[in-house]
Amino acid sequence: MKRYSIGWLALCLMMIMGCQKEVSFEVGNTPSDGSLLSEITGDCLPKTINGTYVAAEPLVPATNTITVSVNVKQTGVYTVYTDTVNGYFFRATGVFVTLGTNAVTLRSNGTPFSAGVNNFVVNYDSTTCDIAVTVLPVGTKPAVYTLETTAGNCSGAVVGGSYATANPLNFTNTVKISVNVTAIGTYTITTTATNGMTFSGTGSFTTTGVQLVTLAGTGTPVTNGNTTIPLTVGTTTCNFTVPVGTPAVGSLGGTPGSCTPANVSGTYTVGTVLAGTTNTVQIQVNVTTLGVYSIATNTVAGISFAASGSFTVTGPQSLTLNGTGTPTASGPQNFIVTFGTSGCNFNVTVNGPAGAAVFDIDCLSASANGNYNAGTALNGTTNTVDIDVDVMTIGTYNITGTINGMTFSKSGTFTTPGITTITLAGTGTPTLAGTFNVPMQQGTTPCAFPIDVDPALVIEWSFRVGTKTYEGGTDLATILSPLPPFLSFGYLGSNSTDDISIALVDVAGGILVNETYSTSSLGLTNSAVFDFTGLTATDSFTADPSTTGVNIVFTVTAHNTTAKTISGTFTGTAKNGNNTTVTISNGIFSCTYQ
Repeated sequence: MKRYSIGWLALCLMMIMGCQKEVSFEVGNTPSDGSLLSEITGDCLPKTINGTYVAAEPLVPATNTITVSVNVKQTGVYTVYTDTVNGYFFRATGVFVTLGTNAVTLRSNGTPFSAGVNNFVVNYDSTTCDIAVTVLPVGTKPAVYTLETTAGNCSGAVVGGSYATANPLNFTNTVKISVNVTAIGTYTITTTATNGMTFSGTGSFTTTGVQLVTLAGTGTPVTNGNTTIPLTVGTTTCNFTVPVGTPAVGSLGGTPGSCTPANVSGTYTVGTVLAGTTNTVQIQVNVTTLGVYSIATNTVAGISFAASGSFTVTGPQSLTLNGTGTPTASGPQNFIVTFGTSGCNFNVTVNGPAGAAVFDIDCLSASANGNYNAGTALNGTTNTVDIDVDVMTIGTYNITGTINGMTFSKSGTFTTPGITTITLAGTGTPTLAGTFNVPMQQGTTPCAFPIDVDPALVIEWSFRVGTKTYEGGTDLATILSPLPPFLSFGYLGSNSTDDISIALVDVAGGILVNETYSTSSLGLTNSAVFDFTGLTATDSFTADPSTTGVNIVFTVTAHNTTAKTISGTFTGTAKNGNNTTVTISNGIFSCTYQ
């Protein structure tokens, strides 16, 4: 769940009172028009992920960013945003002043709940594209390392896969580079986008010394020939060469239906890593023009198939696709393979896991997420517990613990031995306040971890959007000028899934009864900021002087400066995370401030 700070509120207040005066009225509120650039797979093109993402560590908006490209057809104001995944999201607003391709950097907001790969949908105008961000385990720190170079070249660089103009890269397109690690920890390495291609990788170094790192390629080559790709890490720079050839032309046997023939080899079992030499699928291609090929399937249930190289003869011929990945689901899995403009599909049957896993749970590693209040139902998305499990034997598992009306559980399949972090989802409703030790009876050694339950939530803020009511209690309220006349008021609130923040600025001082504050003000009159973050983009709302076309008006209905209590109402319109205007009604807030 996103948490704001008073520092953030102060920044918003200063922006209202100061920075907003610098807005150029020549631009106006005309919305821009255009589209996100993306690959045929739907991935943003190009895409750059900046910063390191570690579970339970708040993101730094200026450092943890993603950069995408927009083809601007009409200049004007813009908002580019993602959905909320694993407790955080990305957003950017501004003004496009030039037509054509524009790079947009989206700043992060929130804290990742748990480690893993988070797939975000980026939205602009009526277009979308996808971008994946890897979150590292709790406590991981950045590594210290340098590139190994020889006469400016990346030492021992090994380029994998085949490259052809107008052919999107796939998982076979990689490069291995050599680095010298002097301090273990996390790494994020990304090349400069060149000839439509980018190579990047994130992960953790667990040992020091010289070692290889594999970077995955994305994008689509534009021109033929040897392409020099530059790479910079810290103060070290090197480059490697990617040969780009002319694409082969042809069609797949059976297109556009079932691949004919499609001969599947090898055994496929949930939790068992595929071996590329034995887990294969043989298909037929009819080559009409010689050239470079890179043929791959989509990824289904954790596995995919691909082959790359150059066709040396024309006509019908067999092609063997090698499998990669670890199956995550059993049963028939359907794969789509494409070659140029033709496509066909085939099925691979995956067997269930061999049996139950053998593991041990480390309750001392447990980290609880979300708010817990007596009488308030838990939400399985935000009320979670990250916990380490030491897997001795891979297989299925079903972990659960129940106490005080709360249940924390997770089931699935461990696919690799060793220590891994899983996330237990909380359900149920706590009946009492206090600290409760949740028992974990599974595993080789039973243990328990604590959950702190606060007293029953007192409703101190509430509003409606349509037929849905959002409500919760106060986290913190403050007057940012300690003595009258009060110039500004900041409010933070939450419930088990949502966060609300309100900032009011009184240009004359006072925060007086019956005074009103508008989110559309540019700081020349009483101003306000409203921000609400829910579980999804649809349930997240913003209204501030930089958000065009909406306005929420706050009215102070009571203010006792001796008792330090204040209350008020609000109503109006806001933009949700999908940039859709919604009506905010029946808004109230009431609190005691510092």
